[in-house]
Amino acid sequence: MDNRVLEKMRSDWNGRAKENAQYYVQSERQNWDRREFFRSGEINVANEVMTDMIAICGGRNSPLDLRMLEIGCGVGRMTRMLSRIFGRVTGVDISEEMIRQARENTSDLQNVELVLGDGCTLAGIESNSYDFAFSFIVFQHIPAYSVMSSYCREVYRVLKPGGLFKFQVQGHTDLRRDELDTWVGYPVSQRDAVTLSEESGFDIEREDGAGTQYYWLWFRKLA
Repeated sequence: MDNRVLEKMRSDWNGRAKENAQYYVQSERQNWDRREFFRSGEINVANEVMTDMIAICGGRNSPLDLRMLEIGCGVGRMTRMLSRIFGRVTGVDISEEMIRQARENTSDLQNVELVLGDGCTLAGIESNSYDFAFSFIVFQHIPAYSVMSSYCREVYRVLKPGGLFKFQVQGHTDLRRDELDTWVGYPVSQRDAVTLSEESGFDIEREDGAGTQYYWLWFRKLA
């Protein structure tokens, strides 16, 4: 993997976090009221996680008994709400500044762990230890297929058998591809999605929004 890509990702996201973290995490507004910012995360969790609880829990477990992994936790916009649903939440981000702010924003939560990642692996996270992994408005900024592929292999490693990985990618395949553009990212086609799942060992359980900015994928690690 080209280290220039990972270095650019870390540098760019540190810079964005220092400039205006809330805007770059959720670019709907330049200036957020703190309560409204975290409320937007609650709404996203309600729409994108709570609607999938049967798929996540398998109709057997309480979410309070589950461990979940959030890739690209940013400053904890969704992490706070996720911690109210799941027994244990681990948030990972490539940016030291994002993680610093996330620690401030989740300091009152006992069931949240925050990890500074390297941008392409889940080094230090135990294999077969998580029930659910989730990522939103993160993979759409990843500029290289190789980085996404590495993350998928790593999520497969850390999920328990039967675990679900739900994540959103950029699906606008007519966008230009530049491995150093950490905002536009790498557009994922339906063929790319199949390849990602096959290379990492997952089965595609569901997909939605192909060809749009919000291309959702549900990858299942079969037992």
